[in-house]
Amino acid sequence: MNSYYYYLEDSRQWFWWSGGWRKTNDGRRYPAVNIVILTEVSFDYVFGRKPLTEPPQDSSPGTVISIKDMEEWQSRWDNSARYNKLLVYAFYDKNSTLSKAMDKLLEKLAKQYKGKADFCKLDVDNFEFLAGLCGVEGAYPTFVLFKTCKQVGKVVGLKDDELERSIERGQH
Repeated sequence: MNSYYYYLEDSRQWFWWSGGWRKTNDGRRYPAVNIVILTEVSFDYVFGRKPLTEPPQDSSPGTVISIKDMEEWQSRWDNSARYNKLLVYAFYDKNSTLSKAMDKLLEKLAKQYKGKADFCKLDVDNFEFLAGLCGVEGAYPTFVLFKTCKQVGKVVGLKDDELERSIERGQH
């Protein structure tokens, strides 16, 4: 079972699907195996109304992208929706001692998977609701993997090998 969440840019509000779209204003996870995050642009790709394409080789910068606000998040999200490409979110706390170690790991993986995956850092203080939707619950860093707007993996903590295995699984 999937839980569908829709971000409406004009009103900057989230909605949850349960037999109809309902406004949600809390960060709790509704029961589901996977979450699917939708925007106006990504909706057509998720439901097969528009065909997915393989990403061009230069579609991933090969560096880590620091996302600062919802506008930047939506732009990156919408851009990745059309491609059959992995999106790796690293939720972190800027006060965490693991931030520097996480940065080093992410930079290495971004170079390794250039053109195949985007690696994005999101400070939980700026993305509290989104972190809640993704099941991020106080252990940082938490890596959440998406493909075609659907959550395909999650790694809690700085576990290099487990994260690499999740990325490999998420690509297929």
